[in-house]
Amino acid sequence: MKNLKILESTLSYNFNNIKLLNSAITHTSFFNKNKDYTFERLEFLGDRVLGLVIADLIYKKFLHESEGDLARRIAVLVSGKTLTSIAIKLNLKNYIRVSENLKFINGDSNSILSDSMEAILGAIYLDSNLLEARRVIKLIWKDYMEQDEMPPKDPKSALQELAMELKYEMPVYSDYTKDGPDHSPLFKVKVSIKGVNSSEGKGVSKKSAEISAAYKLLSIIESNEH
Repeated sequence: MKNLKILESTLSYNFNNIKLLNSAITHTSFFNKNKDYTFERLEFLGDRVLGLVIADLIYKKFLHESEGDLARRIAVLVSGKTLTSIAIKLNLKNYIRVSENLKFINGDSNSILSDSMEAILGAIYLDSNLLEARRVIKLIWKDYMEQDEMPPKDPKSALQELAMELKYEMPVYSDYTKDGPDHSPLFKVKVSIKGVNSSEGKGVSKKSAEISAAYKLLSIIESNEH
């Protein structure tokens, strides 16, 4: 495993408690003696921190956009596809510890990379505070925030159009759940196309969760078609 100082430099953040960073790059398949900070819990926390920070950034950047436009933006910016892309740019694969029995390739690789990226953000938040986590996220996500001046096309509409084009059945949204306190809820929803695939989305509202799920499934289908 490479020197974590290099990773810290890449992240533009130096940890006070290096155990947090170690836990964030140690997949659950790898034996981890440190039970104080687990990969899954850091990933859970990082997901919420990322969602809040990105929501705040785009809310202040795109002052005249509707809730729907902002929801479409955040679905793209916090998606597994974006997280994986960022993790690749940071060479995160060189640092992540996984079991020798777990093949670090293809879809598994992307999932591990995106999960670890979220875990690192959770670790930074615990090691410092929300303001510092915001600084890091704003820096790392800068290029992605500026890629699209126009809000992306509604993933739900795009998914439905693609299903019609490929003569699939229409997408079905189901398994709605709500976690967390009323002032900070986390909604989850599953979208599926019969005989094709399914994906789960998360968001601070049902609408944003549906958009997130649709974007993920859209990405899966498009990658399989190419």
